[in-house]
Amino acid sequence: MDQAKIDVLKSLIETPCPTGSESKGAMLLGKYIEGATGIKPTIDIHGNLHAIYDVGAKTTVMIEGHGDEIGYMVSYVDERGFVYFQALGGIVVPLSAAERVVILSKNGPVNGVMGTRPPHLMKGDEKKHVAPDDLSKLPCDIGASSKAEALEMVSIGDAAVVATGWTPLAGSKVSGRGFDDRSGTFAMCETFIRLVTSQEKPKVNIHYVSSVCEEIGLVGGRLASYNVNPTIGICCDVAFSSDTPGDNVKMIGDIRLGGGAVLAIGPIYHKGLIEHFRATAKKENVSIQERAVPRGTGNNGWAMKMERGGTAVVQIAIPLRYMHSPVEVVDLSDIESVIDLVYHAILGLDDSFNLLPEQP
Repeated sequence: MDQAKIDVLKSLIETPCPTGSESKGAMLLGKYIEGATGIKPTIDIHGNLHAIYDVGAKTTVMIEGHGDEIGYMVSYVDERGFVYFQALGGIVVPLSAAERVVILSKNGPVNGVMGTRPPHLMKGDEKKHVAPDDLSKLPCDIGASSKAEALEMVSIGDAAVVATGWTPLAGSKVSGRGFDDRSGTFAMCETFIRLVTSQEKPKVNIHYVSSVCEEIGLVGGRLASYNVNPTIGICCDVAFSSDTPGDNVKMIGDIRLGGGAVLAIGPIYHKGLIEHFRATAKKENVSIQERAVPRGTGNNGWAMKMERGGTAVVQIAIPLRYMHSPVEVVDLSDIESVIDLVYHAILGLDDSFNLLPEQP
């Protein structure tokens, strides 16, 4: 991946986009698309970002990644000025202890810390339970000395995220929070730009969506899919890697960072599209991995599948270590594999692509 693309992804990862507060990330991607293609994206009333490339075909392919990340929401402030949160999405509460957070208040970002008791004051087994498993037992210190002072800084309902940014690791690996799924929506954004600007033009209409509120019930993906009503849906999310100590490879599958794009195989995904993606990967020499998905899952592939009369869906993913933690890790080469695979697969589609199974 060239440095210009890396810089855009880095800016996106460092932009807080907790569920329900994705607007700055959507604006960043929207301006990036307009600058690269001349196409002006729009943001709908729900917050989903849309970019459309209409070639006059009967077939519309919706390519999607969700733009939100897990986070927190201010729910209470006590008399001493300590702030308490509820979770936005699948927070692992003990991981929040001793973390820095940034609260997105109406007056701008407010820094805070999730403090823990000093070990000197703990007795016996207390040291084994430093990190509580209940957010109501984990106050956030924003430096306020009273409830009144704190409420001048933050408001009930303000969203927050852990304040961890982009950290380069060895090779092409990077760490940070929110690669789930800003890496996926970035990959679909890059795919859209490449399709629009390449010499070989697609023979199907392309509708890119960066959706909102996936982490609390696939909300934006369902709404966008209903309104777009695509012929084919391509959902890009992240997939559990199994190349770290302790992971159950028999349950997750053999999924490795640097191994390439991950193609989901299972009952809800369209068999013809799966074979098309396999054939495309072989033809274009794109590295792919496969994972078994035996049921409907918590990503927008399921949302697209279930709206209106149902969309023919394929799900592609980026391998990810330490999902839903402040130190998620991806390999940039895998993101490039996803972009290459989806780009070439879409170029191989046209109105004659048969989505129907064998008929009696």
